[in-house]
Formats: sequence, structure tokens, C-alpha cells
Amino acid sequence: MTYVDTVTTIEAIISQTQGDSDRFAETLRHQGIRHISFSQVAAVEACPQRYYLQYIRMLDPDPMPPYFTKGKLFHQALARSYQGQMNGQPVCEDDLCQAIDDECQGDSRLHLHNAVQVHLANRWADYEVVAIEQPFVLQLDERLPPVVGVIDLILRHNADYAVIDHKTGHDFYAPDVLQMAVYAEYIRRSYGDPACEFYYDQYRWVRNLARIRKPAFERKQVSVHADLWQLSLARLRHGSAAIDTIRTTNSAPKSGECFRCPYRSICWD
Repeated sequence: MTYVDTVTTIEAIISQTQGDSDRFAETLRHQGIRHISFSQVAAVEACPQRYYLQYIRMLDPDPMPPYFTKGKLFHQALARSYQGQMNGQPVCEDDLCQAIDDECQGDSRLHLHNAVQVHLANRWADYEVVAIEQPFVLQLDERLPPVVGVIDLILRHNADYAVIDHKTGHDFYAPDVLQMAVYAEYIRRSYGDPACEFYYDQYRWVRNLARIRKPAFERKQVSVHADLWQLSLARLRHGSAAIDTIRTTNSAPKSGECFRCPYRSICWD
């Protein structure tokens, strides 16, 4: 199958999964459809062995880190919030926390409830919601497999656009411009090269909003300059070559910071 045929296949999966980003990702993963993504490149750069375990052997972390579950639940709450805004029916805190209360307890529930409060205070209320958790596929280079991704939120204000990526954790982290560079290319191709700004909305897990010394929320704008695209394309090519080597040899070295890796218990066995 050529890469052009692969793009057509992935586009069909996007249509079939009807905007369900989890189904989209799992379908690609389990059907073994050749593609590349920001997440894959980040994984192989962090540690080739992590890429091998996650994308070749298709293992889940064991045990599953709590922050995986919290992050997924919070993304789902954000999606419901902006879906309500898109439909002209904004949801309240109780609506957003219902699924959280069914899945979490203890500190995790506190973290998520507080994050929902912070979101409602910082929601992009004056913008038109264009798309939520938007899957996409791009053929960027004949030497690269199709690039896929899922954009958390696309907004519009008059003729201008904004792309938002949501991040969660115990701290704020520096954004990775590769992710936004790929998003920028998708917006350029899909919406007629409009003016567009790119933001990371970062939420920090806190137990008590009244007793924090560091903010629980940070909105960071990411500058995506034209000259950044060639650097990003080179990084995608380098990551793709590393992935091809792992696939060909069916092995990968360990080279990351193991204490940060959710696969460390599997890797060390």
C-alpha cells in the first residue's frame, strides 16, 4: 500500500469513528496502519525502548499510572464543556463532575473537581467552538508516512482562529513546538491559511485551591514561525528513521530517564 492509499484509509477511519478520538487512535494502533505522530516521535526521542514497548508490543503501563486516568477523565470533561458551548447549552460544574465522581475518589477526585473549577473560570467563553478533539491526517513528505494527530480544541473569533492543547500534571511543562507546528500545517491546509494563534492551557493538580502558592492554571501562547516548519519536518524525518530501525530490528536500546517513564516496571522485568 502506498502512502497515498494509507492517507485514504486513515481518512475513512476518521469518518467511521465519527470524531471519537479514542476509537480513532485504537483503530490505527490495532490495525497496524503505518503512520507517524507527534506522540510517537516524542516517545522514540525520550527512549527507543519505550517506543518499542508502547507501539510495537502494544503494551499498556502496568500498573496504569493514576495521572493517565485523571488526564483522560479531565479531557472528557473539557470536551463536554466545549460541546455544550458549541450547542449553546453550557454545562455546569455538577454536570462535568458526574463522570468523575463515578470513576475517582480521594485525592484524584479532589484534583479533578478543582481542575473543573479552574477550567470554568478560564474557559474560552467569547470564542466560537469550531472543533473538539479533531482527528486529522496529513501527507507532509513523500519520504514520510502520513502524520496523524488529534487537536483538543479549535476556536474562531471573527476571521481569526485559535488552537488549544490541554495539559495536566503536578507542574507546568515547557511546550513542544513540534506538536504545534504540525497543528499549524493542518489549520493552514484545512481553513485557507487564516491568522491563527496557538496555546497550551495547562492545569496543575491541587488539593485545595484556597491554599496554593503557585497558580493552578497557566495559558501559554506558542509562537509558530515559518522557519520552524523546516526544523519540525527534519525532526519528523529523524524520528521516522529511528522508528523504522526499531521495526526492522524488532529491538530498541534503553536511553531515557527511567524514573519518569510509566513503562519502567515492565522494562526492568
